[in-house]
Amino acid sequence: MRQLWLTGWMNNYMRHVAASFLIAYLHLPWQEGYRWFQDTLVDADVAIDAMMWQNGGMCGLDHWNFVMHPVDAAMTCDPRGGYVRKWCPGLAELPDELIHKPWKCPTSMLRRAGVVLGQTYPERIITDLEEQRSWSLQDVALVQKEFGQYVDKRSGCDLVPLPPRLVKEALGLSHKDETVVTAANQFLMPVITRMEFKYQLDDPDSDAASNPYNAVLKGYVSRKRDETIAFLNERDFTASVMHEGAQRKERLQSDYCKMEGLPRPSASQGRIRRTPTAKDMFSIVPGGVVTSHR
Repeated sequence: MRQLWLTGWMNNYMRHVAASFLIAYLHLPWQEGYRWFQDTLVDADVAIDAMMWQNGGMCGLDHWNFVMHPVDAAMTCDPRGGYVRKWCPGLAELPDELIHKPWKCPTSMLRRAGVVLGQTYPERIITDLEEQRSWSLQDVALVQKEFGQYVDKRSGCDLVPLPPRLVKEALGLSHKDETVVTAANQFLMPVITRMEFKYQLDDPDSDAASNPYNAVLKGYVSRKRDETIAFLNERDFTASVMHEGAQRKERLQSDYCKMEGLPRPSASQGRIRRTPTAKDMFSIVPGGVVTSHR
């Protein structure tokens, strides 16, 4: 949104990501996104934009058979975080593995990067993406049930009533045959309908994850990236627990000395270091290389 506002343009991939997030996760009407794009895009086109937004809004003549996951799509097209660092400079100091998920950063890492969620960078407006996505599917199923006359019972496709004028022209009817096309016998045209909508209609209360035709494009999610995030969180938690334990022990020792009238223990000077010997089993890293203690 910052790029769009400042430059009046963003690439097609990002336009799809923005549309999917607005509709499938924020549950806002597609008309809101259409109006904003018309106001900000330098290459805005009324016909194309209206059609694409309507298709993305799950009510057009050619449904998109995909939904862009906001996080995984970002990791796919911006794996090193260059785009985020350019347009969200407040996150620039975060590592590549976490720059698309600042809420998963350990507290110490956020502090070192100068990031304060809610102050220097906004808090998340959605905390459970999967839940929001499931609600979106359930909303579609409710609308289809409410207007069942516009859903084909055999194929599950949505049906769109054609204007009488188009039907007459297609059938080659003259003005004297107008009675053939009346409100009582509407011509309903089936349109391309997303497979997950058809499945959701049969099981309206199911969540998105259990839908075999789930249209969310997860993109490429690196196992190494997930393992790195888990390691950083575990390391931060372990370091915090050790630090708190050491502080508690020092307080207990200090209180004991006060009660017994003993001199307070002297604070440790510097950092405790292991005896520098190459035979130390803890100085050998995987691969058999001996580390230097200098």
